[in-house]
Amino acid sequence: VMIKQSFGHIVNTASLAGLVSVPTATPYAAAKHGVVGFSISLREEAADLGVKVTVVCPGQVRTPFHDSLTLTDVHQNGPQSPSDAVDGRQAARIILKGVTRNKRIIIFPLRARLTWIKYRFLPVLIARINRKMVRNLRASRPESR
Repeated sequence: VMIKQSFGHIVNTASLAGLVSVPTATPYAAAKHGVVGFSISLREEAADLGVKVTVVCPGQVRTPFHDSLTLTDVHQNGPQSPSDAVDGRQAARIILKGVTRNKRIIIFPLRARLTWIKYRFLPVLIARINRKMVRNLRASRPESR
């Protein structure tokens, strides 16, 4: 339909995990990397047909999903609530603003954008941090070695 009418905008939702490595969530990260790669490739294919494509890669968004989490951080401090998470309405405003500007990738909140920038420009440092986090997690849970 979009090709026939020569306009439209596809918005796919991935995650920050589609842009950076996420040890301990490898299958999730692989799926989200796939959504990002698909979206960026499709954007190039569809551009001359009048169809735009944007991929949304949010960090933490405050939703009822977080209320059900029982995950703990590496230091076993109990359930962690995302302190800088944006609520659903704010996320929708950010996404609509990015779509209006035909952004290729929409990354929010600020911490997520900074994480992505660090990952792109300091990959060795991020790899060290990730490996340390995994080692700490394994040390705190002997059954995961």
